[in-house]
Amino acid sequence: MLINNYFPPEIGAASHLYFYLAEEFVKRGHRVTVLTGIPRYNVEFSVYKSYLKGKKAYVESIADNFTVIRVKLPYVDRKQIIRRGIEHFEIAYKLFHWGKSFLKDIDISLVYSPPLTLFWTAEKVRKMTGAPYILNVQDLFPQAAIDLGIMKNKIVISFFKYLEKKAYKSADLIMVHSENNKKIVDEITKDTSKTIVVENWVDDKAILPGDKKNEFSQRYNLTNKFVVSFAGTLGFSQDVEVIIKAAQILRNIEEIVFVIVGDGTRKMEAEQLVKKYDLKNVLLLPPVPKEEYPSVLHSSSISLATLTEDVKTPVVPSKILSIMSAGIPVIATMNLDGDAPRLIEKAKCGFVLPAGDYKGLAEKIMELYKNPEICDKMGKNGRRYIEEHLSVRKTAERLEKIFNTLVRSKSRRVKR
Repeated sequence: MLINNYFPPEIGAASHLYFYLAEEFVKRGHRVTVLTGIPRYNVEFSVYKSYLKGKKAYVESIADNFTVIRVKLPYVDRKQIIRRGIEHFEIAYKLFHWGKSFLKDIDISLVYSPPLTLFWTAEKVRKMTGAPYILNVQDLFPQAAIDLGIMKNKIVISFFKYLEKKAYKSADLIMVHSENNKKIVDEITKDTSKTIVVENWVDDKAILPGDKKNEFSQRYNLTNKFVVSFAGTLGFSQDVEVIIKAAQILRNIEEIVFVIVGDGTRKMEAEQLVKKYDLKNVLLLPPVPKEEYPSVLHSSSISLATLTEDVKTPVVPSKILSIMSAGIPVIATMNLDGDAPRLIEKAKCGFVLPAGDYKGLAEKIMELYKNPEICDKMGKNGRRYIEEHLSVRKTAERLEKIFNTLVRSKSRRVKR
């Protein structure tokens, strides 16, 4: 069972990661159940309403051996920070209490964090079914929120640090996506054997290199442009200013167009900056469905991953893997001591610059604009690296072994 607050048609890294994994496990002959809510994030309210069935929970069959349990959850404005904090506990409670009647024959659970509170859901499922669970820690919470200045109250911080320790102690295994994340978790758990590193994955068959001339590029007249894209959530962690300022420097080069596709708390900031600088070379577009996302990348000459300097935790944005899988170069601006810069450098698939370095970003964009052969080589390097190391098939194969070992171990303990 996959437990996740996000799942398609919601748009974003969390939903896509688990969708790819669910599909791959089904292909490998496993029965997959996804426990999630009705779509609320990065979707129109009309989509949310269409999933309201007048029930607290219901089952949605996707394909043979692939079932999604949808639980009714509130539609919360992402700018309402306090309400979203409360929502995390609401989600954990409702997913279990309203979804438990549909749970049966679960061997193991893989639960996505954040929200960290979902460890409680998996814990309750374990108590009910005997299924061990792995806590898949994607963002180090509450540290990430503290670094971003979202969480300041000392009492609140102490509470969530206590909850973090409780979650790590509760989990049968903890899974992180990079070595530096493991070091941080190990410091908290004081148990180096409990945390495993499984790098994030992408479905390299769903996101392939493609033709620049496609429906998306034609719709926005991008076919003959050098497109610098940013596609994804515009949240607190993402730096939109660095993109807009780089666009301002390059505003007089007509062939270069910046395309920002997404929504989130920083969308308004992007709109205001574009208006402030009176930029005609920046196109702000709404989020696209998962099926259309590859077309955005195919339309791009370069794609960006930009994090603010406040992001101190060693996160590896999943959009980097998608960019690599599409066979185009990535330029990242972020703190340089994390794991994402090492990945880009190891794969030789782009450039990494310090967080906020808009001048350097403009320079690197120009370098690739003037040197299409370098652009092409970096794109191919990224694609090759994904195929060899980070495809969902390779991840599923590794997770199978981890799951089997954990289930057998749990079974032996129960028999004793």
